[in-house]
Amino acid sequence: MLAPGNAGVRSVLLKNPLSHARFDAVLDRADDVMFHRLRFWWYGYDPHAVARQEPEIVVEDTVDIAEEPVDRLALSQKIWGPGFLVPGGVDYVMTMVKPFGVNPAMSLLDLTAGLGGPSRHVSHFFDVYITAMERAPEIAKRGHSMSIDAGLSKKVPVTAYDPETVELKSHAFDCAYAEYLTVSVVAKERLFREIGKALKARGQFSFVDFVLSDDGDLEDKNLEALRTIERYPPVPWTIKQYTDCLTASGFDVRITEDHTDLYVQHVNQGWAQFVENYDVKLMTRGNQTAIAEEGDLWMTRMAAVHGGVLRVYRFYAVSTYGAIS
Repeated sequence: MLAPGNAGVRSVLLKNPLSHARFDAVLDRADDVMFHRLRFWWYGYDPHAVARQEPEIVVEDTVDIAEEPVDRLALSQKIWGPGFLVPGGVDYVMTMVKPFGVNPAMSLLDLTAGLGGPSRHVSHFFDVYITAMERAPEIAKRGHSMSIDAGLSKKVPVTAYDPETVELKSHAFDCAYAEYLTVSVVAKERLFREIGKALKARGQFSFVDFVLSDDGDLEDKNLEALRTIERYPPVPWTIKQYTDCLTASGFDVRITEDHTDLYVQHVNQGWAQFVENYDVKLMTRGNQTAIAEEGDLWMTRMAAVHGGVLRVYRFYAVSTYGAIS
């Protein structure tokens, strides 16, 4: 019998019974424990709090459409959209850059390029040049190839960098933006100073990230679980730590806005469209395992959010460099 998680953890992703039926069909007969946990999460139960019920082992083989190598980046795009590796899609990145008043004369800096999809959209929409930088080298390489294929190798080049040690060109950019970067950067103060240095007079900086809630505990079990599964382990700050550091780094913080509910909505939408459009049973074993592992990662992230230790906030700040005192 399913044991529902506590009220702070429980989250029903969809209320559409057809979507629930489709999800059951997708995961029917799955012989992986992570798929079993993923079903619990989908219906609003904390998979870590459920009494362990191992799924029955099914002898029948699943249908393999091809014995091809697992392409995790391609699988992620099936959840979040072409060129995207995080929730929110086109609409959210446009929200991020909206305050900038972007025009073709500007030069933008994207510090979380991923596969470059968000910045290619911004570049195409505003006819603007964007320096797109990505922390993971293999993702940056793939993203630049996608920019080449899109005919945007010069307007949106994607390059790899290390946010812990990056040295940015002074006063080179009008605006900078990032999504879910700083939470896993240890040297946050240094990074903010580098961004401030890279912006032109009155340059703008917009970013969204996980923050430690006011009553959050750095030793929280959900945060500890997240540290064990994330490629770049989180070291979250409180909102006050962020605003104090931004101010000390030469920024005037204009907006701190809670986007937690919107983030949860975007995660739900991404997984909803995935289970509506793709049949996991028709994927190779390797791809099935990759999807299960991706689901496990997102269950762990959402447990930290629903458990209350992490919130999602958008920050908007303007460089005080060049300001008239």
